[in-house]
Amino acid sequence: MKIEREVILAPMAGYTHSAFRRLCKKLGADRVYSELMNATGIVFKGEERELIYFVDEERPIHLQVYGRNAEEIAEASFRIAKEYKPEAIDINFGCSVKKVLKAKAAGYLLQFPKVMGEIVRETVKALKPLGVPVTAKIRLGFYEDTLEEIAEELLSAGVSAIALHPRRAVDGFSGTANWNRVRDLKKIAGSVPVIGSGDVRNWREIEQKFEETGCNGVMIGRAAVSNPWIFREYREKRDLEVGLKERVEFVLKELEMMWEYFERERACKVIKAQISQIFKGIRGKARLNDLVMRSKSCEELIFRLKKIASL
Repeated sequence: MKIEREVILAPMAGYTHSAFRRLCKKLGADRVYSELMNATGIVFKGEERELIYFVDEERPIHLQVYGRNAEEIAEASFRIAKEYKPEAIDINFGCSVKKVLKAKAAGYLLQFPKVMGEIVRETVKALKPLGVPVTAKIRLGFYEDTLEEIAEELLSAGVSAIALHPRRAVDGFSGTANWNRVRDLKKIAGSVPVIGSGDVRNWREIEQKFEETGCNGVMIGRAAVSNPWIFREYREKRDLEVGLKERVEFVLKELEMMWEYFERERACKVIKAQISQIFKGIRGKARLNDLVMRSKSCEELIFRLKKIASL
């Protein structure tokens, strides 16, 4: 897999569905990942339309799965790779949400590097006839930093790229991401692309991470939710002043696109969480958020957003 100085939209549950990914691509994101999908659910119930939906303009795209055993993850990966033909299947070993850890999946498996290796190995084997590579998103470890052991298992299993969020699972998003470990992983991985993720707040820091670590990609998560224009800022190497009207127009366009795969009222509920982020830095943010959050229907939300845009 060839990844060279790419700025990538990170997968984030509830935020990085198709509409948001498309808008970020238009703003300059080089690559996107789907939200994580439960392998057990795919095998026994089929994939969820809201999570699997994407269009060609989003490519290259990694469809991300998670689970707890190699057989189910390999089978789920094969099904969606055969049907949807993504550029890669990504296995999530980094999610540290309590519900996921309780299910002994994703970030929980950081405690068992050999199991992680087995999962990747079986998935690589399953996808080989389709020519679809397998990538992995990881953290440093669970309780301890066991990066070297994890990397050795994944690389020997045939992983095609590794995205590292350099915190432990128990850290959640507290403390500071240790990007020195991204640099260490790059040295270990050799020709296998390494993508760094965590605490990147602006385009200057993207540039800094490339220079300091030699990584192949920088993944933008929370900063992109509040400022999707970060991708354009990096491409143009300058700060952009994005006003309230442009921010509201972005949300309204995203909402319209969401109706392709979300039920209308549900889309309006889902996008509220992002609206509270995208108003960051805007004067009177608290009042604007209150206006949005108190809307009781899609029609009312759209009416209030248009009113806000005219302020």
